Amino acid sequence: MALQPIIDPELLRTFLAIADTGSFSAAADIVGRTPSAVSMQIKKLEEMIERRLFDRDSRSVILTANGEALVTDARRLVDMNAQLLARMRTPDLAGSITVGTPDEYATTFLPCVLRRFARTHPAVQVNVVCDYSTILQEKLRQGEIDAAMVTEAELDSLIINSRTVYEEDLAWLGARNGSAGLLRPLPIAVANVQCCWRVRSVAALSRAGIDHKIAYSSASAAGQLAAVAADLAVAPLPVSLENNAVVRLGPDSGLPSLGTYRIAFAWQDHGNACIDALVDHVEASFAVGAPRAIEVAA
Repeated sequence: MALQPIIDPELLRTFLAIADTGSFSAAADIVGRTPSAVSMQIKKLEEMIERRLFDRDSRSVILTANGEALVTDARRLVDMNAQLLARMRTPDLAGSITVGTPDEYATTFLPCVLRRFARTHPAVQVNVVCDYSTILQEKLRQGEIDAAMVTEAELDSLIINSRTVYEEDLAWLGARNGSAGLLRPLPIAVANVQCCWRVRSVAALSRAGIDHKIAYSSASAAGQLAAVAADLAVAPLPVSLENNAVVRLGPDSGLPSLGTYRIAFAWQDHGNACIDALVDHVEASFAVGAPRAIEVAA
């Protein structure tokens, strides 16, 4: 009996990068290949499975029904491959490390990353400290923490050890079927005055000529989301924080686009093998898409 062909995980990784970004060129940047090489990879994958995965034109890239069906299994296979390599390549490690993160990342991305890290390095204890990106960087410089997941726009140039690990949309979130987004002045829920998302959103509203007011200010994303879920305000937050009560407000809301934001992982350069392993693990986890989405699919 003839052997069945085996799908190269690199083909699936490229497929997922396109599915997540909706762009061949953006996916090329993620996987470190040229757009033409990415196109060839997708062509090879489509020929192998005898199904078309994307509908493409000059302006958009959309998953076909077959492409949608492949996403969940592709994430699982790529993730399993990354975990297998981590287990086989990494020597047994033991010790304790402290990682910092803003609370919005602590409730979305970090738990799944750490859960996977624990599977491959069960003897390493990871402590988590939650604070603003700017404060975490100071703690990193002072040696109070070993590494930090921070918003890249707030990354200090003095921190030389960092990697960009993820990018997604920053958007206006409002209550499902709510009306706060229609009020003028527009009530917004924001973080502290140094927050780059607050600065960006207020500037965008001012440029668009939309009258607005700071209705709620919270040190945590959870506080902002509470005000949004109660339909008391809208908030500039990552789309990954959408839930059953809080949804992204689309172009029809009349609110200005906020673009994207990036997450960076920064660490101390002190030769700690546990930190080195965690850095590689974080990068690998984000390489196949948002860790929270992968964990749910798995």
